[in-house]
Amino acid sequence: MKTHLRKAAVPLAALAVSVALVACGGESESSEAVSGQLEPVAGVTADYQGVAGEASLERSDGKTTVSLKATGLEPKTAYDAHLHTQGCDQSDPGGPHFKFDPSGGDEPPNEIHLEFSTNAAGAGNATANSKREVPLGEAGSVVLHEAEEEHTTASTRSGEAATVLVHEGHNHGDDGVEGEAPSAPIKLACAELEGGGGASTDVPTVVVQGGEPVGGVQELEFSAGDQVRFNVKSDVADEIHVHGYDLAQNVAAGGEISFDFPADIEGIFEVELEGRGEQIAELRVNP
Repeated sequence: MKTHLRKAAVPLAALAVSVALVACGGESESSEAVSGQLEPVAGVTADYQGVAGEASLERSDGKTTVSLKATGLEPKTAYDAHLHTQGCDQSDPGGPHFKFDPSGGDEPPNEIHLEFSTNAAGAGNATANSKREVPLGEAGSVVLHEAEEEHTTASTRSGEAATVLVHEGHNHGDDGVEGEAPSAPIKLACAELEGGGGASTDVPTVVVQGGEPVGGVQELEFSAGDQVRFNVKSDVADEIHVHGYDLAQNVAAGGEISFDFPADIEGIFEVELEGRGEQIAELRVNP
């Protein structure tokens, strides 16, 4: 079975409006916006069960503006939110951060960050502007977390945005305990934009049961220059290794992970359950 990459359609759950504006000089300017309600992520502590608000993303004249309003947070507390590439109902809400350059750094201007501090009532808001436009259908969600240090807020490029998330805990430049990997921030709330539907049928999903791929080794076919995106859903814990590109992620038993990287190496490559030595997919990148 061959699975081809396709552009994700904008889900009906996202509010989308397109308007053509006529400027005084007679030139037209297009504007498109999506918005979603901020809701607590599954398993968040009782302190954040009342988080509410709204996130929005507007594209206008080749630029992007992302805004977030939130209530139900701790008073006088600093928070960060980021634009993510997937929807809120992923096992890891929002998936990875949106990056204009997937191989680039994790700070603006390569990512979209929103930073704010709440007032005495636990409410706050933030806006981030970019001189580049996020492509239609690729703004997934916004995720929120509590900040532990100050960061600089910045912009976005024309590309692949999907989610804004709120996290608890620091996640930039934190080396954690010496000798240990830095811990990921605790995500508090997520606002769905264009990333709905979880593992969308537009993104191939390799399903693993009993340590083997359902339906046999799956074929993932892309062209050089494409963005390779696929999910792996597994009932066993293991490392998923994309050979050739030398990319690896750990998946928990009953969990799901997502790969998102540029197809910049041509050829045929194995995707493997590394610990079991079991091939689950064949990645083919054509010229």
